[in-house]
Amino acid sequence: MAYRDHIEHCNRHDFRDRVAWTIDGAVAGYVTGALARRLANEPDVFARSADGLALADHLGEPEDRSRAVAGILDRLRRDGMIAARRDEDYAVCQHVGGEELMRIDRSAAEAFGVLSTGFHLNGVRGRGDDVMMWIARRAPDRPSYPGALDNMVAGGQPAGLTLVQNLVKECREEADIPAGLALSARPAGLVSYTMGVPGGLRRHVMYVYDLVVPDTFTPHPRDGEVEEFTLRPIHEVAEIVRTSIDSFKYNCNLVIIDFLIRHGFITPDDPDYPDLVRGLRRPVDPSCSAGRPDGPR
Repeated sequence: MAYRDHIEHCNRHDFRDRVAWTIDGAVAGYVTGALARRLANEPDVFARSADGLALADHLGEPEDRSRAVAGILDRLRRDGMIAARRDEDYAVCQHVGGEELMRIDRSAAEAFGVLSTGFHLNGVRGRGDDVMMWIARRAPDRPSYPGALDNMVAGGQPAGLTLVQNLVKECREEADIPAGLALSARPAGLVSYTMGVPGGLRRHVMYVYDLVVPDTFTPHPRDGEVEEFTLRPIHEVAEIVRTSIDSFKYNCNLVIIDFLIRHGFITPDDPDYPDLVRGLRRPVDPSCSAGRPDGPR
């Protein structure tokens, strides 16, 4: 077991059975061959193209596209092809920070292989070798990764909110962190990965924040997503990540590895150092990867 194993775990995917779908010529995502064939039977919304599938030309506005695809999602749910509705929309963009082409319910983001973003926040106390990190344990009734360790606060990025607005909202909901303290969090870069998941593809960019938590503040679970928070020495956290593949929710390991590099706990003397630094920011576009998505088969 090594730090690099987490990076490889989060970047296991195969584009050979992925079909690109486009909006006005811009790649919006990638679906499996099976889903592509299903969508090709929705001619009012999707049309076959030379490279895969394209949203119908008559859907010229983001609102029209969002509404048309939402209707298909309801039928896909009845057929058991995507998860239950989450009632939270993600913006569909070709690139991070790019133009919003439409919106899609979060439940379908992976099935449609859209680029998603979010943030992870490291809550820390102390300095140097005495740094301690606040670690969340996910509630045992969570639908995904119940009981796993997690970063202090994290959240997907819903459409219509800025990153800072989302950070303040999630800090209050998950850890009862007041807005004034949340706003003192410092942006510390990003981590990205592309991961094959059952029935879909997770192309995800995580904006990373560091929050220095005063000795007088203790986070408390508020919305039921977290069971408890514990304050742990950074060397203990590092050892858990280094020796266990599944103690932490999978992508939290990448955020912690990034923290360990930025703060000198993983040094250039580590033979894996160059691969770790490069691997934390893997491309989320298959044009930079081996293999090219095909059309519907």
